[in-house]
Amino acid sequence: MYFTKGFLLLHTLLVFLIPQFDTLQDILTISNPIRDGDLLVSNGETFALGFFSPGESTNRYVGIWFYKAPEQPVVWVANRDNPINDNSGVFSINLHGNLVLYGEDQKQPIWSTNIVTKSNNNTTLARLFHSGNLKLLINETSEVLWESFDNPTDTFLPGMKLGLDRMNGLNRILRSWKSKDDPGIGNCSFILNTNSSSPELFLYEGNILWWRSGHWNGIGWSGLPTSSSNDSVMNFNLFNNQHETSTIWGLRYPGVSLFSRLVVNGSGSIQSSVSENSYQEWNILGTVPLDRCDNYGKCGAFGKCQVQNGTEFECTCLPGFEPRSPSEWSARNATSGCVKKHGRASICKSGEEFVKVENVKLPDSSFARVDEKMSLKECEQKCLENCSCTAYGGVDVKEDVGCLRWYGELMDTRVLDGGQNLYVRVDAFELGT
Repeated sequence: MYFTKGFLLLHTLLVFLIPQFDTLQDILTISNPIRDGDLLVSNGETFALGFFSPGESTNRYVGIWFYKAPEQPVVWVANRDNPINDNSGVFSINLHGNLVLYGEDQKQPIWSTNIVTKSNNNTTLARLFHSGNLKLLINETSEVLWESFDNPTDTFLPGMKLGLDRMNGLNRILRSWKSKDDPGIGNCSFILNTNSSSPELFLYEGNILWWRSGHWNGIGWSGLPTSSSNDSVMNFNLFNNQHETSTIWGLRYPGVSLFSRLVVNGSGSIQSSVSENSYQEWNILGTVPLDRCDNYGKCGAFGKCQVQNGTEFECTCLPGFEPRSPSEWSARNATSGCVKKHGRASICKSGEEFVKVENVKLPDSSFARVDEKMSLKECEQKCLENCSCTAYGGVDVKEDVGCLRWYGELMDTRVLDGGQNLYVRVDAFELGT
């Protein structure tokens, strides 16, 4: 399932012993630090901040977790790569107005927000909000100096942004834990690719691109057709302007009380889940990659992937192309991709046409150019005029407006229910065969 409704049990990997308090507070000040065993609890008691030990580890970390959700999963960790090995930790605001974490050595911080403030120390405070966002504020003006949502770990919460803030150069990226016992920076990262005119969400394993979301079609991510469906509880938005290129998500039905989260796992997957209350187990809404065809570049350049129920190979070539290495394809290895049939060179503007490939996740838009106001007919003509243009498609599913044109390789095309049409350039002599 692609982030839609589902009812599978999520086995959370963390166990906590959390003390209970008669009076709950959500504010930390210079005179009111948090020691190991203390808590900040957000208004509404949705989130808590304090010290914890993950899994079977005895190391201590400062983190934020769901306070009343099943098994209280952690959503943010401060000192993820610098644990404390005893119960001496103190989380406080120092004389310079920064949030700092000290261990046994009270002179050298283990972790700090490390910002330059113009405020007097007694006007700076930190508050844990109902959203799960910890903000460092100037009390008199409520100016935000720092926030945990801008420094995420492995969890994408409703209202949090992922991507680039051009005003301050901040790029928000999710990174997996090393293991269930170690929240240190792991091998997998989830980013919004902002290096092209058509942003996409990318999942990496190390330096290897493992999965992508598909381009933004105006209402959702095209490779996640249910993300824009009324059946989904998740509602994505994209901001792409001179100030930022970022994505945000929330619940489609905000009046419904749900605990919800999206997590990048060290196993190389992204999982979204919800729980209705503190007594109900977490339900998995969806996981990506979903199948073999979701793995980036499964069928190589100019290949197309379609999941098969039987023993048939899932890879074929796009119209006008054939396997680069037939022997590798016969061994079910299509990573070398496809080349033009018979090795013939294209004769540009000699009667070539476009062949429609239906219901696909369009190729990686990093190799495409976008014209959001161009009609599909204009898009076709524009592609024909340039001999390097290999394919085109509409930005949205209805193909009402918006043009994507690919120059060079067509990478990571797959058949997808609710997908779009791709128009592949095919030479005239191939059309006649």
